[in-house]
Amino acid sequence: MSHSHNQTICEVNGELVNETSFGGEYLVNEIASYPRIHVTAESLRKSAVTHESAQSAFLEHSETLMQRVQAAWYSHGIIGALTEICDNESNEQVSPYIKHSCHVLLVSLRWLSGMQLTLFPHLKLSNDELIASFSENSNWQESPIRYLCWHSHADKFAIALKDDTIRIHYNDNELVPMLKHKLQRNVTMMSWKPLSASTLAVGTQTAVLVWNIDPTSLSTRPSSGAVQVLSHAGHSPVTSIGWNPRGLDLLFTTSTLSSAIVVWNVSMKQSQVIQHVTACGGISRLLFSPDGNKVITTTPSSSFRVFETATWTNERWSKLAGRVQSSCWNPSGTLLLFALYRDPRIYSLTFSDSSSFDQPVLDGPKHASVILDLTPDDEREHESSNVISPSNIIHSICVDPTGERLAVMFGRDDPRCHLVAVYALASDPVVSVTPSGFIHGPVEAIPTFITFKPNVKKGALLTICYSNGHVGYIPMYFKAANQLNRSKILTPLKSFSMKDIDQNQSMWSKSQNNSLLVS
Repeated sequence: MSHSHNQTICEVNGELVNETSFGGEYLVNEIASYPRIHVTAESLRKSAVTHESAQSAFLEHSETLMQRVQAAWYSHGIIGALTEICDNESNEQVSPYIKHSCHVLLVSLRWLSGMQLTLFPHLKLSNDELIASFSENSNWQESPIRYLCWHSHADKFAIALKDDTIRIHYNDNELVPMLKHKLQRNVTMMSWKPLSASTLAVGTQTAVLVWNIDPTSLSTRPSSGAVQVLSHAGHSPVTSIGWNPRGLDLLFTTSTLSSAIVVWNVSMKQSQVIQHVTACGGISRLLFSPDGNKVITTTPSSSFRVFETATWTNERWSKLAGRVQSSCWNPSGTLLLFALYRDPRIYSLTFSDSSSFDQPVLDGPKHASVILDLTPDDEREHESSNVISPSNIIHSICVDPTGERLAVMFGRDDPRCHLVAVYALASDPVVSVTPSGFIHGPVEAIPTFITFKPNVKKGALLTICYSNGHVGYIPMYFKAANQLNRSKILTPLKSFSMKDIDQNQSMWSKSQNNSLLVS
């Protein structure tokens, strides 16, 4: 892998290193052990041609438009049928008048369906525009790589590509299984099941696909029996998915066009709505804390909620300056960081450590603290009391598994969009951030997606997907101050099942409403 003269290759004790001379053979060998990925437009075209004779479960849509509309009607009702017509890109011509009428009707139904007559701008968007607006990828529609998901304990990851295929890459195996299904359109998110070597959940435009990829198989194309399709009426596109972190067979899903939080018993293919988060326009993301004791639900409106998962009580924060753009937890679940759309600041909320109590606690403060202000220097001179920018500044943030590194990816309209900012993060006794510097990537390539690899032996590993289809790895070498024992974290609170959810249904009404006050 060649590096430009200013391309960042690693971080050492808080300093980013741009010279290839550092680290010697050890650094070169460590980076070389990870899969070399460079997805080009040509390779995507070849993929489409090469596999067009594969078995039917993996074919592109071959049904007529009418057949697809009928299938969408059966699975998702009138909204699904109208969406299929509006998103039609096949060779079958649809009258512009009919297409426009369907779009107007679709917008009207979205406006009326469970949104309590509150108008939200995202309801006017097409499915592609909607997914792109709330994606963790800063250029979801054009990026060759739309999502990357590391396995929690194995050295492998899944990447979702623009051509709707998913490929599994291993550190120690050149075999690359490819997952393709006729319902696997517009992949929004992926998640490996905890404590499982082979189960991958995939959120898509119309459903959730749960793949079982045998890690010992020599086949690059899993059979049609290796995938399970989960579809819930009125719950699409599926914009967020999350497994129960304790390894139970429960999968939680949300949609930006639905107020429902749906939980699936995957083995039984049974779904249940456990809550409606009303008057918010839908649920853009659901994110469990690593310890499994809390979960945040963000919305297209200026509010979000945090639930604790033993009794499912919740607290609500509202009156934000905008919707939550990105959020992340520290490993112990005691610190929640979040950024707002078009706001240059990163906020923090601190919670008590649940493992210190016999009973579950949810004691989020009413005051959010600003821990970082990323207002560009040239704008600080003209800064007024209104810090909201006309364009988005922070697109995504993530914290590494040790809780000691924070990575920030900028919005694609920000002048720093070609960089990734790295900070040393401390949360005890107080939350603080110390700049490490900016990561420079390949020439003329812009970062579109960032994530940390779980289960790194030394320090941390930041993985960056670029606009040119390249995947970069940035090792970070530092001595972690807090080596967390995950087995200790995961055991204090009881696990829950579908039965528990039935019994705790009434507890969803126990909600506190907090305004977001900046201290």
